[in-house]
Amino acid sequence: MNFPDHITLISDEVSQDLPVIRTFLREFKLPGIELRSLNGRAFKDLTRADVAEVATAARAEGWRVVGCATPVFKCDLDDPVAIAAHRDIFKRSLDVARELNADLLRVFTFLRTPNPAEPAKQARVVEHLAGLLDLAAGSGIRLGVENEHSCLAATAEETLAILAPLPADRAGAIWDPCNVLYVPGAVPATPADLVRLAPRLFHLHVKDAVRHAAVAAGSAHIAAGVPVGLGEVDWRAHLRALRTTDYRGLLSLETHWRLEKIDESLLHLPAGHAFSHGGEVASRTCLHNLKSILETL
Repeated sequence: MNFPDHITLISDEVSQDLPVIRTFLREFKLPGIELRSLNGRAFKDLTRADVAEVATAARAEGWRVVGCATPVFKCDLDDPVAIAAHRDIFKRSLDVARELNADLLRVFTFLRTPNPAEPAKQARVVEHLAGLLDLAAGSGIRLGVENEHSCLAATAEETLAILAPLPADRAGAIWDPCNVLYVPGAVPATPADLVRLAPRLFHLHVKDAVRHAAVAAGSAHIAAGVPVGLGEVDWRAHLRALRTTDYRGLLSLETHWRLEKIDESLLHLPAGHAFSHGGEVASRTCLHNLKSILETL
């Protein structure tokens, strides 16, 4: 695992403007991007012109779109109308991925409710994810299930339980150890979690945060983003553990920290100019930190 060959970033963590992203990738010699929002539009609202612009840039610059960060199934498990709408988003996302030659679509596991590890609840999530696999059949596009503090699969245990019944070659984890810090009462993710997940690991998100010393019961403000390497995710230990596995994927920077605080609603569904404001400077800091960590392993 070395810099920059195995490093990418989520596009809107730098900018909403593709020329800025292109310049940034050239500066750090990164091999590509994970596409999320662009031109002020959330991923689900990207136009054909937006997608064509990215495809043209990728060909011109020689970089890959390594995945598409959809919001699919970041909705209520008991809301059939929302689920139908998210399936439609997934269908459109398949078309976007095909145009961009991306083979990975990021999805979620529905909004978190009490008793997230209840077997019947996890079985329902698996059934819906299997339905997405049916929609993607024959496309060569894989399902990347991200652990997310606001969703039913937030910890390593919850993620593995949901992935277990799904085909390993078509559905895997997009693991973000930092997201576990935002789960009330959860033990922080460990390098051992990463090793356990490795056989099902498709992609790895990199960001960092610190937990607040005390928060009100039920508060969403349990932690706050900080530059990579300065928080409670021991990235040096995690990446050292990763080297003991057969992981051949990429590390994707998801900065989620700014010099000026980001509104919590934007962190839940990142998109638009307000989210990306200040992202270029913050992401540059985080990439320099990540490079330093990798070089000292």
